[in-house]
Amino acid sequence: MFFLLAIGICWNNVTNAQPAAGEPCTFSDQLRYSQLVINSRINDFKANKANAGFGVFDSQGNLLVAPNYSMSYLDYVPGLVAKAIIETVDFYKDHHEVDVRPWYYAIQNYANSYDISQDGKDGKCFDDINAVKLYFRLQELANNKTFGDGPYFTNDETVTVSKKRFADALVSIDIANTNYAIKESTLAGAAGGWWHKSFYTDQMWCDGQYMGPALLAQMINEYTDYAAISANDWDLITKQFTISWNYLWDEDVKLLYHAFTADPAGEAAKIWVGISAEPGSEVYHSAEFWGRATAWYFLALVDVMEQMLKAGMKDTDNYLLLHGYLQQLAAGLAAKQDVKTGCWYQLLNYDDSYVATSYNSEFCYTTSPVANYLESSCTAIFIAAYLKGMRLGLFDVDYTDLAKKAYRGFVENFMVADGMGGVHLLRCCKSAGLAGFAFRDGSANYYLMGKDTEPTSTSEGNFYTEGKVLGGFIMAATEYERMKNKETGIRAVREHDNATPSSYSLLGIKLNSQSSLQNIFIKDGKKYHHNKLGVR
Repeated sequence: MFFLLAIGICWNNVTNAQPAAGEPCTFSDQLRYSQLVINSRINDFKANKANAGFGVFDSQGNLLVAPNYSMSYLDYVPGLVAKAIIETVDFYKDHHEVDVRPWYYAIQNYANSYDISQDGKDGKCFDDINAVKLYFRLQELANNKTFGDGPYFTNDETVTVSKKRFADALVSIDIANTNYAIKESTLAGAAGGWWHKSFYTDQMWCDGQYMGPALLAQMINEYTDYAAISANDWDLITKQFTISWNYLWDEDVKLLYHAFTADPAGEAAKIWVGISAEPGSEVYHSAEFWGRATAWYFLALVDVMEQMLKAGMKDTDNYLLLHGYLQQLAAGLAAKQDVKTGCWYQLLNYDDSYVATSYNSEFCYTTSPVANYLESSCTAIFIAAYLKGMRLGLFDVDYTDLAKKAYRGFVENFMVADGMGGVHLLRCCKSAGLAGFAFRDGSANYYLMGKDTEPTSTSEGNFYTEGKVLGGFIMAATEYERMKNKETGIRAVREHDNATPSSYSLLGIKLNSQSSLQNIFIKDGKKYHHNKLGVR
């Protein structure tokens, strides 16, 4: 295996020795964390428990290390990581201090090698088409011949594959809009809301707004063969947020519940805690405010509003409505940021004084008490959304200091040495949901003790990077670096063919050999590094 060596400035104990596994990082505002994390984990991360690593390539597109990928189709978790990486490629493609070509070939290889699952094509699961987002920047780079053809795929092939993925995704959304949407007869106020998945009958989840509507918004602007699936697709997108907002937003707490059901008496939500089907006293929403679900919704609002701005919709009712939701949610989340660390908790409405002592004995990962904990994936996605929203001018309040504090807090609380020269991102909730299978009741104790919710850690079997935090943090890091580049005025130089290993810090200061972040890898006990001719 190949692993990045981050020399010096990331570690608490700066020595010539390799940092021990689990050793925490010390934050440095001069370190380009996007590069550190991508090179550390591009070949080795997981989607929950499934291996999802991409191949490692050199600057000419030669495969150095095979993909560590156990799935046979596109998946939203590696798709999120791929999207984040290709957007980092797009940002740094004109900067000589980062050689992004190996990353481009890695994502091109993933994108060209895997297709949408059949459930995804059949409109049954928005999760299964969300990975299509990676093709927008990938197609643009391929179409512009930004990088040369590699030995495995040409740029023209990549453009063709991208168009096929867009076409299939559009058909999928059309099918979902027709077959898997809440009916007027079920709940008039929720009519037209897209089910989270085909088997989550009449349910809308916060997560789903990032998976479906945000993808459709980008397709409207960036898919050249786009054909509308309704009389007004911007109205259709806005409707998804309006319905979910109306049933999930808590005006007192200033947060969004995880999900709601349009049919509280139905089988699909019968075990949800807090649900009531009593006529006149219905409770439609789940019981708790889960961090990552809210993070997806927050980022989805930012992404959709970005597309609305591109479409010249700033003065429309749809834009203004979403703008109002975004301001309220941003303020609500700011109030829940941990004062000490700048991070956010797994359960947003509690701190670590809330302790789960028991959960269903057949569906818990531990019988020991579990305190509410600072969670990495929601923190990463919140940072990305705040920074991107600030860059686009979407907020009425300046959240720069909040985001900077959270970014530093992320590094100091979640980033540790992997024991092989790179880093892991830990304390990521692996998964969480509501009913569907087993005993996911949506209680506070479920989110802390439920079998599928166990966070990654330094313990045996859990010491790995989960893709949801990896993709979220790469997006956050790239946004942070955009902001720092704007502040310091780093000069863009288009020198793809002469790109060098990183010898410049985030602030544009040339680093010496003891502090530079280089593309150095270990294989069979020997050191290798990229240069413009490949690997030596």
